Amino acid sequence: MDKTKGFNPWGWLLMGVVCLPVSTILLLPAWAVSLGLQLRREWPRWEHGPLAWLGGLSLGLVGVTLLSYRPWESLAGLFNYLPFFLFFWLITRLTSTPERLGTLLTWSLGAAGVTGVVGVTEWLSGRNWQWKILGVLEVTMGSEAEAGVLDRVTSFFFWPTSTAAYLLLVIPLALTFWVGHPQPRVGLTLLGGGLFALVALVGTASRNAWGAMTLALSLLLVYTRRWVTVLMLAVAVAGVLVAAVGPTTWPVVAPLRQVVPQFLWQKIANTFDSRVTAYESTTERLEAWRIASEMALARPWTGWGPQTFPYVGVDIYRKKGPTIHAHNLYLTYCAELGFPLTMALLGFYAWVMMRAALALPWLPLAAWWWTVGLLLGLVGYFCFGLFDVAFYESRVNAQFWLWLALLWQVADIYKPYSRNSC
Repeated sequence: MDKTKGFNPWGWLLMGVVCLPVSTILLLPAWAVSLGLQLRREWPRWEHGPLAWLGGLSLGLVGVTLLSYRPWESLAGLFNYLPFFLFFWLITRLTSTPERLGTLLTWSLGAAGVTGVVGVTEWLSGRNWQWKILGVLEVTMGSEAEAGVLDRVTSFFFWPTSTAAYLLLVIPLALTFWVGHPQPRVGLTLLGGGLFALVALVGTASRNAWGAMTLALSLLLVYTRRWVTVLMLAVAVAGVLVAAVGPTTWPVVAPLRQVVPQFLWQKIANTFDSRVTAYESTTERLEAWRIASEMALARPWTGWGPQTFPYVGVDIYRKKGPTIHAHNLYLTYCAELGFPLTMALLGFYAWVMMRAALALPWLPLAAWWWTVGLLLGLVGYFCFGLFDVAFYESRVNAQFWLWLALLWQVADIYKPYSRNSC
């Protein structure tokens, strides 16, 4: 592991990674200090990785903000993009060796394991805790949100879907990181933390996350040719679905509902029940999708501006009640940023992921498994985006950009050679 000590950019970056799921107030200042120290050493240059693309995206974001329906709200909305572009550059510059890559992943998964343990503890105890330090810094274990949320795992986050999105990003890596780890005990400990995170993910009661996680695990099992496990997973998923949406006249439904936990099949059944409110069914999502689609078609080139969906939905399209986003990542991008900028942003994501995927044939065994885990985490996140939007939570956004930056570095750190020779 990396032996660098002291309060240098690398140390502050690691501090932010450790604090990432716990508190935004701890994460962002640590990364900001790291960025400031690194900028004292060097300024970003176009030849530093994909900075030309990120620079173009930044100019485009400033442009759509100037043309926004609510410029001040859009100016605040830039916070969801521009600082994380700089953090991407920072991470790629500091993670320059295999040792540093392993260190960063280890500490990130350690924080994820703690988050999982806290989530399971919250779920089993049915209690929430809060600690306030100096009256400003507040660390939350469990949410004090409205009824219907308190019985769902939130861990350190304020909303169960934010917890689910974060866990989606980290669980696939936790399940693959131990393979070929230079310190087997550390790898197995992180695997245990990943299993706690998986249980906590179930406790978030996010159907969207359940589906995305099932897809990510299925891809991993198929890719590694674990056909028996694939079959077992398929049977389990089929049983849950039949218990949830199968007609009660089917003789198998009643026995399945005795076996499958009620919170599982009832949550899925609510998806198709129009009488259920608060986005428990798809009815309210359909309205949000319709409004976002109309917004995108009304301003296809520039969008309405970052973070304007709640205002445009109510002011222009007479939405019945305010909501922070369109419950679809891609429609949110199109409605707020316009089609050109949306395609450029999604193109950047695809480029980074494809670059890492193409590097797989020459990676050493451990790095191969790490890269597969990172890729599957992002696949799960993008599937999650079909029904929800998570990047408004800074900690989820930070984890997403951390994974993107590390995927970019994988192809730079390891030179082409066969993993079988290691």
